[in-house]
Amino acid sequence: MTPAAKDAQLDFVRLSAEEPSSLYFEQFLRDGFSAWPDSYQARFPGLRTWTGVSGLKQSIRRLAGAPDDWQVLLASRSLSLVSLASRCMFRVCRNVLATDLNWPTYHQAVEAKAKRTGNRITTVSLRNAILSRGWTVDDVANYLASAFNEHQCDGLFLPAVDHLGIRLPVQKIAAQIRERSELRFCFVDAAQAFCHVPLDDCLNVADFVVAGSHKWMGAYLPTGIGLIGQPRSRGMLEHRVRQPAHSGHIDDPLLNFTEQLDAGCLDGHSETANLASLFACAGAVSHHMAAQGSLLAAAPLAIDRKLALVPRPIGDWVSVRPNPLLRSRIVLFEAQDTRLKPACPEAIRRAWLDSGCVVTGYADGRARVSLPR
Repeated sequence: MTPAAKDAQLDFVRLSAEEPSSLYFEQFLRDGFSAWPDSYQARFPGLRTWTGVSGLKQSIRRLAGAPDDWQVLLASRSLSLVSLASRCMFRVCRNVLATDLNWPTYHQAVEAKAKRTGNRITTVSLRNAILSRGWTVDDVANYLASAFNEHQCDGLFLPAVDHLGIRLPVQKIAAQIRERSELRFCFVDAAQAFCHVPLDDCLNVADFVVAGSHKWMGAYLPTGIGLIGQPRSRGMLEHRVRQPAHSGHIDDPLLNFTEQLDAGCLDGHSETANLASLFACAGAVSHHMAAQGSLLAAAPLAIDRKLALVPRPIGDWVSVRPNPLLRSRIVLFEAQDTRLKPACPEAIRRAWLDSGCVVTGYADGRARVSLPR
């Protein structure tokens, strides 16, 4: 959790306890910290990073490198935005190409939407070829473009960076597909990419980008973040976002509330929304904006230097290194001697924790490390 996010969260808790029905609160929500009287600013300085809903959206837009006319959506969970994106995608697509790199929960949500709408999702395997067979960017793009054409797909659902650290060349993949087929909708999961690697690849081709505040941004409390703005799909997406809450198109109270507040037209009958994550999100955004140069992707040499400093448990643990252009700061380790490999994910985690490193363990005997900047 970044220091600014922590300060914002603590002072929001104090505000809720000490001034639960302040007349200034709606103005504060809409216009930000500067709209408060001096006495409130002095009492709750940790909320200085709150610039209102519109201000937070503008900061996220700048942090992501999105064009000024792109719309930012704020939801209580990213899965709500995945559902919204899927609903729109299957209005124009009949068969969406996906890979085994997708986060399982998101993949299941998209797959369920495909079934409910009478459409399909075609999933191809990619991870093993990248991690074990040394595939390059060109190999990945050519393979997916061929699969897209072979299976007669018209939509694409990819992660920018998967949860095991593989960074996909989204723009090159989309370009290769468009040379052979019609790509009607591109949906990119940037949950592991936002504040980790540049999003240019995604924003140049994606109709809908979904991310979150609790991973690499460091807000700890989750806020779903959506980015839309491609001319070909923007009208359809914005129409869906503007649908009334009772229509069932958006089942997320925070998304409904922030859209109403941003538009200046609270209907007074929306579901109660938990606002705490917004302030932590604003603090984390402020932290990254103050050090935006650090968002540049680490070069392979820098990653290797950081890898050499990672404390490791007893035994010969080596990093799994895909092609340099497909790497990120999420790195997998595996034990070379299978006799020393821990028996379960929890045992892997304990072994690494004893050596001073917090990891995620997997049933195949691998350990996942997220390298700091």
